[in-house]
Amino acid sequence: MHDYRIVLCKGGKVYFFYYFPVGLDIRVRKAPTITIYLAAVCVITFLIYRYAPYGGAWNLSNLVFLPARPTLATSLSHLFLHAGYLHLAGNMVYLVLFGRVIEDRFGPGRFFAIFGLSAMAGAWTHALLTRAFSPEFIMYGVIGASGATSGLLGAYLVRFYFTGINVAYWIFMPLQGVNRAGRSRVPGLLAIPVWFIYQGAYTLMQFGSGAMSVAYSVHIGGFASGIVLALLFGALSAARSERPLSRARGHVEKAEWFAAQGEFLNYLHLKPDDGEVHAEAARVFLCGAEKGRARFHYAEAVSSLLKTGRRGDAETLFMEAMRSIEGFAMPEKEHLGLACGMERSLKYAGALKAYGNFMTRYPDSREVPFVLLRMAGIHERRFGRPDGAISCYAALVEGYPGDAWADFAMAELERLGRGRIALGGRDG
Repeated sequence: MHDYRIVLCKGGKVYFFYYFPVGLDIRVRKAPTITIYLAAVCVITFLIYRYAPYGGAWNLSNLVFLPARPTLATSLSHLFLHAGYLHLAGNMVYLVLFGRVIEDRFGPGRFFAIFGLSAMAGAWTHALLTRAFSPEFIMYGVIGASGATSGLLGAYLVRFYFTGINVAYWIFMPLQGVNRAGRSRVPGLLAIPVWFIYQGAYTLMQFGSGAMSVAYSVHIGGFASGIVLALLFGALSAARSERPLSRARGHVEKAEWFAAQGEFLNYLHLKPDDGEVHAEAARVFLCGAEKGRARFHYAEAVSSLLKTGRRGDAETLFMEAMRSIEGFAMPEKEHLGLACGMERSLKYAGALKAYGNFMTRYPDSREVPFVLLRMAGIHERRFGRPDGAISCYAALVEGYPGDAWADFAMAELERLGRGRIALGGRDG
């Protein structure tokens, strides 16, 4: 269990400072499938190990890592076993908290590599140090995901060195009348190195002390492995790219719109295809009353989402842009495709507005008669507004009398019983 704790005893009184991570300043874009799967396996295996370790088809003690007889298999399998509920809970908090962001940025494959290889590195580090400095403990088995989650901490430090960690803390100093608890944000560059220093100190004190209830050296090996793997996976370069985005969001939280705009532009210079960040930038430019730039970033955001197959998100953002900027329009082909897509997905109000913006932006387009027909259909069949349909049909007949749809529009006007009135009394 990875906690941050200092305990001192004096005159029969106990003084301690305890803090534990409860949140990160990182947004996760995808569901952490592998993280959830690993956590579920750890919980299930723990319950079996605790209440039915031996069965007809299994003996879970074979999964324990023994420094006296280390194997590659047990250096990995031991991470799924835990000694108690607190041991399990601590590691699962770290797995879910840090694992989800590592999986999101590194991808499932690399995340699993960091998790598994760090567990193995931690186990073998412990075996080597135990053989060298405390051979009396060589028959003590090692279980728990601490090495693996320490590796996640190491990878997090490299990939997200610019972020903060939200921690819950408790300070207890009875003689001074201090008993305080709360939450605070601690820079990751401070919190994680402090944790590592304590793990190193505990490791040094442990060997030769005649007691070993926690294998702190596993944390050391796992943490180092996580750092090395993250560097090999290019995490430092990715962190430098994402740092402006983190700063931009920090400025947004403080309503510092112009500072946020600059940081968003710095990030998008490096990652021009990030549709979600283009959308964030558009909103910030709106807050700064710069509708021209907001229009550009909304268009880039919608286009990026379409390119990645996220049509539903693109349509939602397209409607947001139309609400925020009068007459907002995309390039002709994309705009018409979005309008038709919204009509097919029953977003009739949005589709009608999109068709109207198309008419305003592209009045000379060859698709205008088709757009007028679609608008007429929505007015009549979806909103029960025959007058709106009549207006669209009349505009088609009068503006495009030679179009293939003109006869159809005239027939619809006659059907609605308003043909002659809408056309000013002409026979057509």
